[in-house]
Amino acid sequence: MIWIFVLVAAVLASEAFLHLPLLPVIRRVAETARKSGRVLASKRISDHWKERALPRYSWIIGSGSVQFFGLLMLALAPVAVLGLVFPGGFGAWAAALMRPAVIAALCLVSIAYVWLRLRVIRG
Repeated sequence: MIWIFVLVAAVLASEAFLHLPLLPVIRRVAETARKSGRVLASKRISDHWKERALPRYSWIIGSGSVQFFGLLMLALAPVAVLGLVFPGGFGAWAAALMRPAVIAALCLVSIAYVWLRLRVIRG
């Protein structure tokens, strides 16, 4: 019975990851971090300008990190919701999710599902 829940959890979480805008958030944060590094390393930019630009870059990086965390929580919400209908309740579901075999199955099923799903869409 647990394996049916694991398969459903993997598919639901994978679909959520595919539909949420995770990559644009990651790209924006990474690009801003690169800009920030270039500004810091530049000898041609005055310290005064650095003091004005870096807080803005920090705000973008910080807010992007919080947004990314929120998107991850949304993507994993279907897995948590399955705990409400799991035999034994949420505590039993959480304990089951901590087993190494379940973690491996979740990862493998998710990777296989995403790979197949992307191949079918592009195919």
